[in-house]
Amino acid sequence: MPVTVAYVLAAGLGTRLRPLTNERPKPLLEVCGTPLLEHALRLLARAGIRTVAVNSHWLHPQVPAALGASLLGMRVVTTYEPEVMGTGGGLRGLAAACPAPAGERVLVLNADALIDLDLAGVLKSPDDALATLVLKDDPETARYGAIGTDVDERIVTFAGRVAPRGPVARERMFCGVHVVHPRALEVLPPVTLEGGVVRGAASGINDEGYPRWLEQGALLRGFDHAGTFCDVGTPDRLFEANLAVLTGAWTSGELRPFAGLEERPGRVFVAAGARVHPSARFAGPALVDAGADVGADAELSFAVVGKGCRVAAGARIADAVLQSGAAAAGQLSCAVALPGSSAEVAADVVDRIHAEWRRPPVR
Repeated sequence: MPVTVAYVLAAGLGTRLRPLTNERPKPLLEVCGTPLLEHALRLLARAGIRTVAVNSHWLHPQVPAALGASLLGMRVVTTYEPEVMGTGGGLRGLAAACPAPAGERVLVLNADALIDLDLAGVLKSPDDALATLVLKDDPETARYGAIGTDVDERIVTFAGRVAPRGPVARERMFCGVHVVHPRALEVLPPVTLEGGVVRGAASGINDEGYPRWLEQGALLRGFDHAGTFCDVGTPDRLFEANLAVLTGAWTSGELRPFAGLEERPGRVFVAAGARVHPSARFAGPALVDAGADVGADAELSFAVVGKGCRVAAGARIADAVLQSGAAAAGQLSCAVALPGSSAEVAADVVDRIHAEWRRPPVR
C-alpha cells in the first residue's frame, strides 16, 4: 500500500533559539539558504508524497504564507493551534484536517531538524507494525530518551516510560520521523477542528501514545538511520548545521542546497541573480544566495549570505550566517543574523568547523 499523505509538526516555540525566533518561527530558519521546513518538504516530495499537512502556532501567519496551497507538486493543508497542542494534539488536528486514504499509513516528520534520510526506504518498511520509528545511534541518546529494540528491530522499551517488553539488543534516539497507522492516534485525547483552527487537550505521541500501545502489546518497529541528523535547537546548532553543510563536513544524498548554483574554487557557491562586486574577495567557503548583494572590497570567509541579503562595501564577514533579508556592514563574526536580530555563536563551535575544514572535504 503506498503512502501518499504526510504530517509535518511545525508548531514549536523555539525558545532556545531566541532572539532569532522572536522574529521568525523555527521551521523557517534556514540552512544554507533553505528553510528547515522546505528541506523537510523536499524529502517528502522526492519520496512521492502527494499531500502534506502542516501545523503551526508561534508567529502563525508566517508558516502558511511561506507554503501557500501547493509546493513542490504537493497539495498543502495547514492548521493553526491558538494554544500549543503538543505532538499528540498536533497530529490529531492534522489527521482531522487531512485524513489519510483508507488503509494507508501516514508519514510524520518534525520541521525543526535537519536530516539526510532516504524516505523511500523508510516507506518500504513492513506495514505490520502500528508504527515504524526512525532511530539513530548518538552519544547523547540518554538525554534524548533511549528507545530500545530487540534483535529483530522490534521496540521493547520507550525512554523509560514502560517496563521492558523483552531483551534489549540496542538503544538509539528517535529522530522524529515515523510511519504511522492512523489508528495509533486513537489513544490520544480528541481535539476539535473548525476553520483550520485546532483546540483541545495537549498531549504527546511519545508520552501518552507509543508507551500506552507498547503496554497493550502493539508491535512498534525501529528503522536504523546512519546519516546526518541535527536537532537545530540553539544558535550554535543552527550555525553548525549551516557551516557543516557549506564546507562539506556533512555530506548528503538527499539535501541538495547547492543544486543549480555556480561553484567557484574553495567551495564558494553563487546563485544566479546574486550580485557580487568584482573587487569582493572570498577567503574561505561561502554561499551567496539569490538576490543577495555583496559590495565592493567586501571579504567573505566561512559565510552564508542568504536570499536578498546586503553586505556593505568593505565589510568583513567571517564565521557568520546571514538569514534571508539580513544586512551586514563593518565586521561580523561568530554570529547568526536576521534582519532585526542576531545571536552570538560560541568560539568552540567555530573552532570545530575550522578543524573539520582542514581535513580533505568528502564530496
